[in-house]
Amino acid sequence: MEMNRRLKFLVNSSLWAALLDRFFLPPLLAALPPGPRRLLEIGCGCGDTTAALLRRFPETAVTATDYDAGQIALALVSRKAGRALFRRADATALPFAAGSFDAVCEFNTLHHVADWRRALSEISRVLRPGGSLAVMDETAAFFNPLFLWFDRPESLFTREEFVLAAAGCGLVPARDLGSRRVIRTVFNKK
Repeated sequence: MEMNRRLKFLVNSSLWAALLDRFFLPPLLAALPPGPRRLLEIGCGCGDTTAALLRRFPETAVTATDYDAGQIALALVSRKAGRALFRRADATALPFAAGSFDAVCEFNTLHHVADWRRALSEISRVLRPGGSLAVMDETAAFFNPLFLWFDRPESLFTREEFVLAAAGCGLVPARDLGSRRVIRTVFNKK
């Protein structure tokens, strides 16, 4: 799903980039195992999160995807993410072979995917056994009227629904840094 104008303005802002870089991402990225060889990002947006991944994992080949072609174009033009490979991709039908990645990251993306369970299954499919998935996403408890003005999620899920769906895809929580409102968890694939 493509974001509305208000949400695009927010997520492409320097304020959002600073919040991600200073507060939201560091603990989650630190919880990932060191040195994945190949990492996939689902929902890279304008490339701010991709740049953070490249800084955290300087030897890692990063493939950054987004459903919104405009966001991919913005990431390419801004060159915020240096050596990453950018591709337009639908999270429910990833164009990669099974077991292609050592790690997958999604930051505030799956609540925009109507069939988020299928996307989670696809993420598990492209993740190698023993690989890690880092998730930062808002749950249904997060969305009050103010947030709904900015962001109209395609799907709302509870923390419990998400963890249960992940388990059904062979993804087991390894490190939980989140809350009832925001999932910030590293999962490992069995």
